[in-house]
Amino acid sequence: MRYAVYFCPAEGSGLHAFGRDWLATETIPGIAPERLRELLINVRRYGWHATLTAPFALATNASYDDLHQKLIPIAQHVEPFELPLALDTLGGFLALRPSGDQTAINNLAERCVRELNPLRAPLTDAAWQRRANGLDEVELALFRDYGYPYVIQRYRFHMTLSARTNNAEEQALREWLTEHGADHCSAHIDALTISREPAAGQPYEPIARIPLGQPA
Repeated sequence: MRYAVYFCPAEGSGLHAFGRDWLATETIPGIAPERLRELLINVRRYGWHATLTAPFALATNASYDDLHQKLIPIAQHVEPFELPLALDTLGGFLALRPSGDQTAINNLAERCVRELNPLRAPLTDAAWQRRANGLDEVELALFRDYGYPYVIQRYRFHMTLSARTNNAEEQALREWLTEHGADHCSAHIDALTISREPAAGQPYEPIARIPLGQPA
């Protein structure tokens, strides 16, 4: 079982509605339905979110309650804030990315990563061998220290929209997403969401939402 800390838009928000409609989309002009399912299969499995702390297994001496309790003071000391978003690419896949100052979200993600790190199970040799190839020196050090290479100075807030595409597929997706408001989205960062992977390969499920800026 693995846990992650996400930003998930509040139900009823415009960003929540946008993501719900996108993940339910079955047809897009220029892309075969079976190919669209391939492009969205992992997006649907992980859910409509932005990662603050990447999925990790708990150490043998840590519990879910420890994780939840660690997040409460982090959430208490951060007031909700707005993060304007725009359609962008990251590592070859489409995503919603910040279009303005990212200091607040970067600081929040860094604090989550650093303070939850003692609860994380040690990195396995198999995980290192699987992911270390192609990382630069900074990413290798972050991977070794935090179990994931894209944290702290390499963190990039993003809400993934698809798997990697070719140029024609990207253009077709961009046209649909733009027409449906992708360039007018804003994230109201108002809570930390704990999501859980019950077993390897199963969909992630949100199990706790901890509001920002509120007493325990």
